[in-house]
Amino acid sequence: MNRFLDAHARAIEIFGGAVLALFLLAAMLPLVAHAAPDGALLTGTVKSAAGTKLSGVTVSAKLEGAIITTSVFTDEDGAYYFPAMSAGRYEVWAQADGFEIARGAVDLGATKHQDFVLKATKDFAQQLSGDQMLASLPDQTPDDRRLKRVFRNSCTSCHQPNYILQNKFDEKGWIAILEVMKRVNVGGGYLGPDSPIAQPIDFHEKELAAYLARARGPEPSAIKTFKTRPRPSGDAARAVFTEYDVPLFAANDAPKQFALNNGSDWSLGTPTSFWGQHGVHDAQADLDGNIWFSVNVPNPYASLGRVDAKTGETKFFRVDGLHGLAANGHGASRDGQGHLWFNISPGEEKGPGRMIEVDPAAQTLQVYTPPKTMEGPTFVAGTVDVDGKGKIWASTYHGASRFDPVTKQFTEYKSPTFKNADGIGNTYGLTADGDGNGWWAEMNLDIVAKTDLETGKVNEIKIPPVPGVKAMFSPEEVKMYEASGSTWNYAMPWAEGPRRMGADKQGHVVWVCDWWGGNLARIDTQTLKVTIIPLPRPDVQQPYQAVVDKDHNVWINLMNSDEVIKYDPATAKWTEYPFPTLGAETRYVSMVERDGKMEIILPYSRARRVARMTFRTKEDIQALRQQVQQQEQARAQ
Repeated sequence: MNRFLDAHARAIEIFGGAVLALFLLAAMLPLVAHAAPDGALLTGTVKSAAGTKLSGVTVSAKLEGAIITTSVFTDEDGAYYFPAMSAGRYEVWAQADGFEIARGAVDLGATKHQDFVLKATKDFAQQLSGDQMLASLPDQTPDDRRLKRVFRNSCTSCHQPNYILQNKFDEKGWIAILEVMKRVNVGGGYLGPDSPIAQPIDFHEKELAAYLARARGPEPSAIKTFKTRPRPSGDAARAVFTEYDVPLFAANDAPKQFALNNGSDWSLGTPTSFWGQHGVHDAQADLDGNIWFSVNVPNPYASLGRVDAKTGETKFFRVDGLHGLAANGHGASRDGQGHLWFNISPGEEKGPGRMIEVDPAAQTLQVYTPPKTMEGPTFVAGTVDVDGKGKIWASTYHGASRFDPVTKQFTEYKSPTFKNADGIGNTYGLTADGDGNGWWAEMNLDIVAKTDLETGKVNEIKIPPVPGVKAMFSPEEVKMYEASGSTWNYAMPWAEGPRRMGADKQGHVVWVCDWWGGNLARIDTQTLKVTIIPLPRPDVQQPYQAVVDKDHNVWINLMNSDEVIKYDPATAKWTEYPFPTLGAETRYVSMVERDGKMEIILPYSRARRVARMTFRTKEDIQALRQQVQQQEQARAQ
C-alpha cells in the first residue's frame, strides 16, 4: 500500500541526515509518436572493457524530447536488436549492475549501429534492486539472520528496501529514521511523538540500528560482496519494454511536469517519492492499447489517468470526492466487453465507497454508489475483479461486494472472522473465479475467504505460517509479536501475509501472493486444498499481485524487486523478467491477450511511469538480424 508521505523523506526533514534527495523538476516536453512498423532499425553490441561480450545488458532508447522509452536486452553474443522505430535523433544508453552507465546518440533514418563498452565499478549499491540489496545484508550468524528477518518484515511493506539502503547512516542516523518509521501510520501520516507506535520496530530499535549501521554505515561495511542476480537470458532477454512517463497531477491544459529521476538511469539511485509524486497504482489496457490507471493520492485533478499508446500523452479524469479534491481510485479490472472498472472513494461524508465503469472508446465514466445500508468498495488497498459470469467484485472493509452491471444491484458478503489475536482482518486483495465466486484476503490474519453463491455462505481457508521462522526468536520476542499482531506494514516474522491474488478462470485454482512468506499459495477452488509454492528466492522476493493467462501461467509482480516473474504450473518453472527501470515499485500487474499475442501491463508507482512488456521469439530476433544484414549489404552495393 502506498504511504501518502514517505517516512524516510520525513526522517530527513525532521532529523536531518546525509541523504542526497532527488526532487522533481518541471519540464515542458513535447508529445511525439515513437514507433512505426516500417521504421528504421537500431542494433549494436555491448562488451566489457576487457572485451568480453556481455549478455542480458539493458539497452534503452528515447527519442529526444519524447516521453516514451523503449528497452531491449543483449543476447548471448552481446548483441541487441530494437524493433523498428520512427526516424529521429535518439538518446541510447546501456547499463548492468556492477558497471558504469554508457551513453550514446544516433540519428536514426536507416539502420544504425551503436556499440557500447561498459566499465566496471566497485561501489554500485545505488544500482541494486530491493531484493539484491536485501540479499546482501549480513546473515552469517543466527543473530544476523534474525535481524534481517525483522528488517524484512518491518521495513519493506510500503517501499522498496533499496530506497533507504542505498544511503549510509551511522547508528544514530538509523535510530532517527526508525523513530519516525515506528510512528508513521498505515496511511503514511506522521502524527508526531504521540503517534501510535509500531511495536516490532520499537522493540528492536537499538539492535536493528546497530545491525543496519554495520551493513550500511560510514565505517567499513559488513557487506563484503553485493549479491546480484543473473542478468536475463532466453525468453526474458527477448522481451521488449515500452515505458511511458506520467506527468504530475494537474489540469489537462496545464504545462506538463515530470520527475527528474524516473529510474531510467540506475546510477542516480532509487527515486525519491513523496507527496504527489507517486500515486500511479493499478493499470489496465483497453482493447485499443491505451493504458488506464488509478490515482490513489489526494489531489484536485485526477481520479484516473489514460496514457495514449501512440503518443504517450496522459489525460486525467476527475470524479468529485470530498473537500474539493478528486476522489481516489485504487483497484482496476477489465470486463468481457472491454469496459474498465475501478473502485473509488466516497463522494459524501460517511458515504460508501463507489465503483466506476469506464467506456474507453467514448472516454466516459459512470459512477455507481451502493445503498448506505451496505459497505461500499474500499478505496484504500481496494481491489476489483470480474468473475466468469460477468459480475464485478470489489473488496470492502469487512469482506467483498458483488455488482451486477445489468441490474445495477450490489450484494455484500462479510468475513466470518474479522478480528482475532493476530489482528484485524480488513480485506486487502480480491479475485473472482470462473464459477462466479468471490475470494478475498485478510492479510493480517493469514486468512483467505471464499463465497459460496449457492448457499450465500462464506468459507475461510487458513494459510499455514512460514515454517522454521518462529524458532529464530526468543520467548520474550514471540510474546511481543503475538501481542502486537500483524498489519499491512509490519508483521510477525512467521506470518504469510496473503496480499493480492488471481484466479485461473479457465481452471479451478486461485493463486494467492503471500507477501511476508515469499511464496504462492495455490488453492483448489473445489476442494479448498492449499499448496505452498516458494518463489525462487523466498527470503528476499515478495509477491504482490497475481494474474493468470489462458495457458494457466501465473504472472506476479515483485514490488521490492523491480521485476515480474512467471510460474508455469505444468513444469514448475519460474522465469524472471527484470524491468529497465530502477525503483519502479509496482503494486499491480495485468495483461491483454488477443489474436494469439499477450502483453503485460505494469504501473510504476515510485518511478511514476506505466509500462507495456511484449515478447519476441528466437525467430523474431533472427528475422531482425537478417534484415539488418540485408540492409547493410544493400548499402554496400
